[in-house]
Amino acid sequence: MPMTTKRILGTAAALVTAVLLAGCAGRAAAPVATIQATDADKSCAALLKELNGNQYLEARLVRESNHVKAGNAEVAAADAFFFPPTLVAYDKGKAQSIELKALQDRNAQLTRLATDKGC
Repeated sequence: MPMTTKRILGTAAALVTAVLLAGCAGRAAAPVATIQATDADKSCAALLKELNGNQYLEARLVRESNHVKAGNAEVAAADAFFFPPTLVAYDKGKAQSIELKALQDRNAQLTRLATDKGC
């Protein structure tokens, strides 16, 4: 009887850990809007400044995505072998992909605006 109780408690602990780790699997995406209300009022300098800032953010997202991929390799290779419930922590990097695509679309819009203004 005590062995059965240990087994039940062990299984329950593993399930609770898996549920708690499920929240660790990535983060919510926060993409930038492609078209913004103040776009028409922006000067050439403001457009260029935002373009440069977005390029910096794109580079940061690429680094973050690479970090996520490295973390996933670690989860899959080691942690999951010893404790399979950690696979719920696998981050597909969707937030980074969504945000990167949104920044690229925003920069295309800013470039069109700058061209239209003759910057």
